[in-house]
Amino acid sequence: MSVRHDFAETLSDEWAAIPALADVRVVATERELDELDRITVLIRMRSVGKHAAAPLSHRQVGLLVTLISPSLDLDVAADELDEVLAAALDYFDSRFLYEDATTVGYADRLAFDIPVTLIAAKE
Repeated sequence: MSVRHDFAETLSDEWAAIPALADVRVVATERELDELDRITVLIRMRSVGKHAAAPLSHRQVGLLVTLISPSLDLDVAADELDEVLAAALDYFDSRFLYEDATTVGYADRLAFDIPVTLIAAKE
């Protein structure tokens, strides 16, 4: 399995126990999503490179986590994402290296991009 899919599986499993994140759909794909019937996290590859501390055994993998509202009404979408975004960042705080969440659009919907960096062993 890929780092992207492993990360998606981890989020799905661990977020199931967090009330604000339990209903979030987690998808690891590079393709456009067709159906958005609930808040969705889209995980895409951003970069892959050497890990400075262990260049022969590990890689630094950059993922882009996009948190997307299903609502086309921007006010409703902002309200939906407030609690979910805060819970996702709280979850990332103690587990992963990430950058600031930035507001973006995704297929006419409100979304937030969160760049996350993982260290992965070479297979």
